[in-house]
Order: sequence, then C-alpha cells, then structure tokens
Amino acid sequence: MTTDSRLGRVAVGETGFERAAVWCAVGFAVSYVAFDAVALGGELAGVTPDAFGVAAALAALTAVGTAAFAAVGAGALPAVVLAYGPFAAAALRTIGPPPYVVPLSDPLPFAVAVAEPLGVALAAAVAVGVVGYVVGRIVAGFGSDGGDEESTGTTAGGDTDAAD
Repeated sequence: MTTDSRLGRVAVGETGFERAAVWCAVGFAVSYVAFDAVALGGELAGVTPDAFGVAAALAALTAVGTAAFAAVGAGALPAVVLAYGPFAAAALRTIGPPPYVVPLSDPLPFAVAVAEPLGVALAAAVAVGVVGYVVGRIVAGFGSDGGDEESTGTTAGGDTDAAD
C-alpha cells in the first residue's frame, strides 16, 4: 500500500461522506430542537435547565457517536463532518443570536452574530472529529490483523460475506 493510498484511507475512510452529511444534518436539527425540548421539560418539572449543560451533554453524545462512526470504517474527514452538525446547533443556541428571529431590516449584524458560533463549532468539530477518529480506530483494532480483512471473506460475526 502506498503512502498516498494510506493517507486517503485515513482521510476519507471506507465509509463515504454521504452518511456523515446526513448525520450532520440530522444532528443539527435534533440538537437545535433539544434545547427547546429540555426547556419545555424543565417548565413542566418546575426547574430551569442550563443551556450549557444541554450543550455539554450533546458534545459528549457527539464524541461517542464520532468514535463509533470511525470504528465502523469512517475516515477523519467524515468524522469531522458528522460532528459539525450538533456542535453548530449547540453553539448557535448557547452563544449565537436569539433563536427563530431573523432581522430582515439589518441582516449584516445578524450574519456576523451567526458566523462566530459557526466558526467555534467548526474548530470544535475538527478537534472532536480527529480525536474521535483516533479513538474509533483504536477501538476497532485498526491494523491489528495486518489489514487483511477483505481476504478472509467473513464478517466480524463470522458470517460469510456475500457482498463480494
């Protein structure tokens, strides 16, 4: 295996960007609405939930999901893409502009107020995505069998792989 193909395998992985993009979008939507759901649950229970506590829980869940995604064959870049959605939603809800309000009369300050949390989310997604990739590949036992998983013809459960 050449250095270029190994670098490409680490960057992209066996699982393409499609799955990462879908989970990025789903993670954004679910995480954005999670703040409202937790606030509603807090009102019903008579407590005031902390937005940063919700963001921390979402970050922990995203880190576990990113490591699991890498463990099943995703590369470092898809892991970063997957992590970006939930982090973008959490950053927008904690340090971004008020939700569900777009001032159409003066959009420039709003655009600046949105760009900052999205930049923070990108930095967090890169950090968590790369660490999640490393942890996921360690958990998956990357390289422990010499990279001959395709030559055995069996899956992890011992079943014969009929997709070849």
